[in-house]
Order: sequence, then structure tokens, then C-alpha cells
Amino acid sequence: GDKLMVAGEKESVNELAQFIGNDEKRLSDTDFFPIAMGIVLGVLFGKLNISFSDSFSFSPGLTGGILMVALVLSAIGKTGPIIWSMSGSANNLLRQLGLLLFLSEVGTSAGVNLVSTFQSSGLTLLGVGMIPMIIAVLAGYYFFKINILDLVGTIAGGMTSTPGLAAADSMTDSPAPSVAYATVYPIAMVFLILFIQMIANLIV
Repeated sequence: GDKLMVAGEKESVNELAQFIGNDEKRLSDTDFFPIAMGIVLGVLFGKLNISFSDSFSFSPGLTGGILMVALVLSAIGKTGPIIWSMSGSANNLLRQLGLLLFLSEVGTSAGVNLVSTFQSSGLTLLGVGMIPMIIAVLAGYYFFKINILDLVGTIAGGMTSTPGLAAADSMTDSPAPSVAYATVYPIAMVFLILFIQMIANLIV
């Protein structure tokens, strides 16, 4: 599945092509079996319920499960004849399509109570959401000297904010925000679930 760019004399390049292959159509085609298999495995993993006690358990969920399985399969790279990757154009298409569907679902679900929620406690929620992120950005950039692209992806991953990643990706050609996002997101998702249950148990 790798692409190799070669420069040299025509005869030598042709001999090398016969040895390693030069099928551009096969390289650009997208095999949907690995994608479907990854989604199925991610859904199954996301349904696992990990219990620490009778009152304390968590599940990775649909998003967390698929992302964690995708990270593992991506690191494996290849299992027998199955290549756990896809061409860049297919990857970008699926990412954009998935993001559109995600934002559509979230928007239609949250829009019903958006106005009433903002009127009752909008400024408070805005402040509570913004202040930690501002502190994290300033500390990461000035104290830890993290590259701004890595920092943006890290903040979006820490917020488990897919729209935030999309905004960062649209501003740069570098994959750095996506890599940082994918690194932080699984950890943030697990701790998010754990802390929500801990806070709920303390309040109750």
C-alpha cells in the first residue's frame, strides 16, 4: 500500500516497476472491507462496560470505541492481505462526510433547547467552558513551548470537540492538529466519563 516516487533513467525505472509494481489504479482504489471491519470492531469495543465497583463503571461509547480501534489498527498497518489504511483522497472524503453528518445530528438535537439554555445560564456556561481552555493555551504555548498546531489539536482533543478539529484542519495543510487530536482524544474521553460519574456520585 505504500507509494514510492522514483527518479532515474527510463529503462531502469521500468525494470524497477516490474519488480515492485506500478499499478496506480490499485493504489488509488479504496477497499471498504477494512473500513467496515474497523467500524464493526469499534462499535463492539465501545459497547464494553468496564466496572470498578457496583456504582462505578464506564463504557468507551461509540465514538471512543471506534477511535481507539482505529488507532490500534493504524499502528498494526497490515494483517495478512488486509491493509488498514486508505488513499489520501478517500480519507479526506470520508472525514468531511462524517463531520457533516456528525454536525447535522448534533445541531438538530441540540438546537431545540439552545435558546432557552443560553437565556438561563448561557454566559455562565460560556465562561466555564472558555476559561480552562484559555489557561491551557497560554500555559502550553508560553510555558511548555508546544507548537501552536499541536496545541490546537491537543485542546480540541481535550474538549473531545470534532468541530474544533475541523476548524483547525481547514486552516492548515499540516496533519499535526489531527495527530495531536487523535493522541489526546481517547484519554480525554475515558477521563470525561470517569469524572462525570464521580461528580454525579458526590452530588447524589
